[in-house]
Amino acid sequence: MKSHHIPATLPMIKGRAHDMPSRSALILLLGGANVLFVGCASLIESGAATLHCPDSVQAKVSAAQPTVHVSYTEPSLSVDGSSLTDLSKTSIYYDLGDGRTLAKEVPATRSSGAGEISETITVPVKSEDTQSVKICVTATDRNGNESMMTP
Repeated sequence: MKSHHIPATLPMIKGRAHDMPSRSALILLLGGANVLFVGCASLIESGAATLHCPDSVQAKVSAAQPTVHVSYTEPSLSVDGSSLTDLSKTSIYYDLGDGRTLAKEVPATRSSGAGEISETITVPVKSEDTQSVKICVTATDRNGNESMMTP
């Protein structure tokens, strides 16, 4: 199986959540998946709107092959470019088209981030037919501020 490295932005939010870009970087690696990189991360919106993962990273899943291997590097810089000191966790989401669903929360390797994460998620697919699933990740600080989604 060939894996693909996909560069994307994963901002760590300090101060006002969800509205500032970051200089942090995240590398996603989807093991054995067909991956397409076509765009940037979406902003998390407040309110009742359904949140969707960006189309940037997709994998193929089926009932016979429902797992996706996701690897990435935690962010290590805050929005202002200073070293991160309050990373709490990262969250991996999948989206089958009806909105994102939390697959796994991963505690931060350390509050300064930069840890190498490698996780396998299971997507509950009932169909034997292969279908695309979008994957995205967020980072959350100790105050509960969640970053924008990244592919």
